[in-house]
Amino acid sequence: MLKVSIIDGHHQPQSRNTQKGVRYFQNAYVDLGGAYPQHIELPIKAPSEAHPIGDYNVSISSFQVGRYKNLELNPFELSLDPASKAKAQ
Repeated sequence: MLKVSIIDGHHQPQSRNTQKGVRYFQNAYVDLGGAYPQHIELPIKAPSEAHPIGDYNVSISSFQVGRYKNLELNPFELSLDPASKAKAQ
């Protein structure tokens, strides 16, 4: 599974104004097997839904079959399962 890490100092939810309203997200890092983790933005519905600091695996429910029968991640609903117990804030 893909390992996603939410680290201290980069865990606060953020917002961005768009034409359709406010979009909330949380910064995280994903390990794709390279030399360094890659920075990503996790979509969240509200700041109260931000994930605690810790390591997570991408849930199987986050995958979908795309328009051309390819496997892809749902960019609007990225569910995470704790890899181990997440640190409480």
